[in-house]
Amino acid sequence: MKKQTKILVAFFILVFSTGFLFGQYREYHLLGLVIDSQEQPLAGVEIILQDVSTSRNYRVKTDKNGKYVLSGLPHGKYQVTVKKDGYEARTFDWDFSAPQERMQKVEMETIVLASEQQVKLATQAKEAREAVAESLEKIKAGDLEGAYNLLSDLAKNYPDDSNVRYLLGLTLGRLQRYQEAITELSRVTELVPEFAPAYLQLAYCYQSLNNQEKALEYYKKTAELDPSNAANLYNLGLILFEQNKIDEALGYFDQALAIKPDDADTLEMTGRCYVNKGDLPRAVEFLEKARAVTRDEEKIKLLDNFIAALKEQIKK
Repeated sequence: MKKQTKILVAFFILVFSTGFLFGQYREYHLLGLVIDSQEQPLAGVEIILQDVSTSRNYRVKTDKNGKYVLSGLPHGKYQVTVKKDGYEARTFDWDFSAPQERMQKVEMETIVLASEQQVKLATQAKEAREAVAESLEKIKAGDLEGAYNLLSDLAKNYPDDSNVRYLLGLTLGRLQRYQEAITELSRVTELVPEFAPAYLQLAYCYQSLNNQEKALEYYKKTAELDPSNAANLYNLGLILFEQNKIDEALGYFDQALAIKPDDADTLEMTGRCYVNKGDLPRAVEFLEKARAVTRDEEKIKLLDNFIAALKEQIKK
């Protein structure tokens, strides 16, 4: 009987000691790094792990190099909070539920914390983008006053946002408030000197104010930055035609036709250039091309009469 008792006692000692050893080895050794959005290490960041099943907490802080070490973490699933004053807190779910018979070393993925100021700026930028998108929809829908009110408020908060300034200038131009539009669009060219649409809108505004020289200046600048814009080339040619600079106008009309060969307006103006140059057969050729592609009934009648008159002159 005594021998049996000794065997049982030895068995329980073995079981409990083995269980204790298993419990001891079911652990994780975590190593990680916390940095800011500029990839600089962050010291003093608190990392709190809460065991989902037991609610037990484990805490560690980063050192001066942004590194942290947590050794002896029992297996389990953890809800993790990473925080530091002045920075946006982040949360994670870490799954270390697999029991380990030996200490498991785990190098964690680097954690990046953004400062509260950066988060605020990012939130504001998102709100600005959404407001810009909304104002653009209003412009497309013809609600120019609604777009103007929205963009005016945005411009107060984002005075150096080129998108806001451009859309405000565009809206003011369509409202025929040309001088105000010029102010906004000129600011855009200062902020983004290579942004061709701003120069194009400036040209429209000056042309609407009958300042053809300034309009010509900005149309030419647009052509430098965006040589594939056929509408801009057409406008350039039109002003030069009105100034009786026929050869120069014809050069821009030719460039526009190389991009859009079936544009009725450009074909017509090219024909009119040849009329001014006295080359009536060439003029008829382009006017007939314009006649063939236009769908405007009034323009068709006008071109028919013009072509007929030219042909009569050619016969003479």
